[in-house]
Parts: sequence; structure tokens; C-alpha cells
Amino acid sequence: MAELLVRNARIVYPATRGFVVDRGWLLARDGVIAGLAAGDVPVDVGWSVAGRQEIDAAGMTLLPGLLNTHMHLYSMYSRGISTGRVSHGFLDVLQDLWWRLDRSLLKDACWMSATFSGMDSLRCGTTTIVDHHASPSYIAGSLSTLSEALNKIGLRHVLSYEITDRNGIEGAVAGVDENIRFFDEVKGKGGLASSMVGLHASFTVSDATLAILRARVGSRKVGYHVHVAEGAIDEEDSVEKYGKRIVARLDNAGLLSPRSIAVHCVGIDASERELLAKSGTPVVVNTMSNMNNAVGLPAVREMLEAGIQVGIGTDGYTANMFEEFRNTLVGLRHRYEDPAGFWTQVQQAQIETNADIVSRCTGCTVGRLEEGAAADFILVDYASPTPLNSENAFGHMFFGMSADLVDTVVVNGNVAVKGHRVLAVDREDLERESRKVAEAVWEAFDRLSWFPTGV
Repeated sequence: MAELLVRNARIVYPATRGFVVDRGWLLARDGVIAGLAAGDVPVDVGWSVAGRQEIDAAGMTLLPGLLNTHMHLYSMYSRGISTGRVSHGFLDVLQDLWWRLDRSLLKDACWMSATFSGMDSLRCGTTTIVDHHASPSYIAGSLSTLSEALNKIGLRHVLSYEITDRNGIEGAVAGVDENIRFFDEVKGKGGLASSMVGLHASFTVSDATLAILRARVGSRKVGYHVHVAEGAIDEEDSVEKYGKRIVARLDNAGLLSPRSIAVHCVGIDASERELLAKSGTPVVVNTMSNMNNAVGLPAVREMLEAGIQVGIGTDGYTANMFEEFRNTLVGLRHRYEDPAGFWTQVQQAQIETNADIVSRCTGCTVGRLEEGAAADFILVDYASPTPLNSENAFGHMFFGMSADLVDTVVVNGNVAVKGHRVLAVDREDLERESRKVAEAVWEAFDRLSWFPTGV
């Protein structure tokens, strides 16, 4: 029986119906929260247990671990890269950068991206990522490679491989097979790994590939992780080729459900919002990435009014969820010209909806501070200059706390980060290794020219 006891923590659950405990304790046992309360540790809990770890939080703030519901680990290789071209639109961005980059990834690059980006995520206080992977030159086994690396550093993860026709039908089928192989590998095993089935945008996935996918999935209860209407080309292509908008196409293919994730949804219309709401499919918005790609921001207010759950991811733009949810708030206020809007909605998206999404993906309660939930939490060395209570806790999280202040990260009851350092790796050694791998990736990237969609 593995136990971890945290004493003297300010426990903050900054949900819309959250709570604050000025000084309290939390006990994790076998990966789940076995107890938490205000005050000193009770005598019966405080008894020494063989092998128990103890942390004196010394007044640090204990929060649920942050959750990133749409990530691309491999995007780290874009840092400092040059495409050699000026991109004039979203399709250019894909062709000039991302589709060349993902084709440049082999096994060692995939492993390193998971290890290094995973380290970055943990140090920023993220305890679960929902990753959408692509490596057309190394498909079979790629998700297991990522999972092995993420297990080593102690980051909970939900993985999928991006199915697309842009590398030919063989590549599309290989992507289907990799999703199913990994789903079968991790299903029911417990631990840190879970799976979904990934698809790239509709405009790179043909009806023939969707038919193959549905046939090979069979009776498996899978969730789908899909890019939807990130750029205008996606909707235009769907209407031109299939006579229907993207969400209707996904609905007809049987891909919508509460287990699935519709990512971006910048260009969807009211009819598509209705389908998403009816099916219970959540949307994950990625504000910083959308602004960077100049594709606009999604109609989040209308989504919420339609009854759609809206979560928050980073799309690989950053590993820092503190930064992402701040930009989500200010981005939406700017979009709607509403300086007082979206406070409660962003709070709910970041703390509650992301927890709902990940809990459905993993089959366990994640992102909550309650008995029976996964023992995934962080300690933030935050000095509060003003009163902190249950009604204003998110304000402190939003305006005062940051990734730089994350001292300790616990995932599944195990300490993954202490003193802002990931315990499973030597950061300096990893940085040197990563640069060597990145040089090989960049050399492969430079040998590739941009190419069309392939559909």
C-alpha cells in the first residue's frame, strides 16, 4: 500500500462551487485521494505507515493538477525552426511547417518530444495531457513510444494518432491500425495511459478512410479526437466534396459522443452547434494557437448557449495552462467586446469541464479534490497579498499564480516534480540530448518541400 501525506497546505479547489481550506492535509493511498480536511492531521491518519512519504507544504497552495485537453507534444521541434517561406494563410502554415515537420519524425524524435514536452508540462503544473500525435514516417508503435516516455516521467496521458489521407491510403490505414492497436494495448490496464482515436481535419480524411475506420473499430467503445473547422478551408472542402458541413459529416459517420472531442470549431455554424449539443460532444478551444494562426476565435458564447461543454487546450502552442486560460479569457472578451464577460465560463471550462473531459477519457475521476479521485495535485508557492476565499479563489489563480510558482507535482499519488524539477530526468542532460535529436529532425525537414493535401 503506497501512501503520501501532505500536511500544512492551503487547499484550494477553484471551481464555481469550490472551497478553500486555509490549513489542511491530504492523504493519497494507492493513487487516489483517501482523505482531506482542514486542520491538523488526525491521530489515526497520522500514525506512521511503512513506506509512506510525507510532505510539509509549509503553507503552499494545493490545487488540483491542471489538464490540457488538446496537445501536440511534437510541436516542440518548431521552436526556432525556419520554413524558408512566408505563409499567407492557414493552409500555408500546415503545408510549410506542420506537414513537413511531422513527416520528419522517427522513433527517437517521438520519444524525445514526449519526454521533453512532458517535462515542460509537469513543471507548469499539468498532470494530464490529451495528445494528438502525427509521425507519418513512423506510425506503427508510435503511441507506445510516447506512452513509454510519459510513463517514465510520471505524466498521465490520453493518446491518439492523427488519421489522414494526405500520405496516401496506406498511411491512412496505418494510422487507423495504430489507434486500434494502442487502444487494445492499454484498455483496462489502469496506470497513466488511456487512448482515443485521432483524426486530422475533415478536408484530409476521405469517406473511404472513414468507412475503413468504422469497420476496424467495430464494437469498441472509443472516443474520437478530431480537428474541426480550424480554418475556412475545412468547411469549404466538406460542403464542396460531400454536400454537408463538417459536424454533420462526423455525425453521419458515428463519431460524435460525450467520449469524443471536437477541437477548435472556429468556423462551425448554428446547425453544427445543435448537433454537437445533441450528441453531448464537447468542444476544446485553443485560443493562443488560433490567434497565432490568424484563423479567428470560436463562437464560445453561442456554444455555451446551445448547451455544449467547452474545455481548454493549447494545441501544442505552449505547455503552460496558466498562460492558456488567461489568454482564453482576454481573447473572448476581445472577440465579443465584453470587458466583463466570460469570467465564470472560463473558470468552469478550465477547472470543471476539462476535468469532465479527462475523466470520461480515462475512466477515473481526474481534476477534482475529493475522496476517491485520482491523487493528481500540485503545490504552488503563492504568497497572497489579499484575502483568499472560496468566492475569489479563481481570481487569485488567474491574476497571481503562475507556472513559475509550481513547486511540487503529484500524479497518481507519486511525486513527479519537487522544487520545480522533474525527478525522473536530468534536465541538463535531456536538453543536450534533445538538441541533437532536433538537429536531425530539422535536417529531414529541410529536405522536404511543401506539398498539397493529398486528398
